Amino acid sequence: NGQGGPERAGSGLRAIPCKTAREKIATLFCMLATKSKSLNPNPRSTAFAFELPLTREMPADYLGLTIETVSRQISALKNDGVIIVQAQRHIIIPDFARLHRETGSE
Repeated sequence: NGQGGPERAGSGLRAIPCKTAREKIATLFCMLATKSKSLNPNPRSTAFAFELPLTREMPADYLGLTIETVSRQISALKNDGVIIVQAQRHIIIPDFARLHRETGSE
C-alpha cells in the first residue's frame, strides 16, 4: 500500500535492509559510543567507551537480527580487535574510525 508498510514501520535499523549484520552492529555501537562520548567527554582519551544498556535481546530486536547473530557479530568484532568487551556489557572502542569503517557508510 506504500503508506506505512513493513519497510516504513520497522523500528530501529531494520529499516536499512541492505546492511549486513556486522554493519548493523557496528552502526549501533557507533551511535551508542557517540552518545556516550558527548555525555561523558574524557579529554585524556581518544577511545570511546560505553555500557551496553541493552540485553542481547534488545539489540537483536532493534536490528532485526537473532540473538545468536548479535552474539556472533559482537564476538567477531572483538576477535578482530575492533572492540574490547569487558564485564560483558562494557564496550571500549579503541579506534572509532576503524569501527565506523565497519558500518559500510562512507
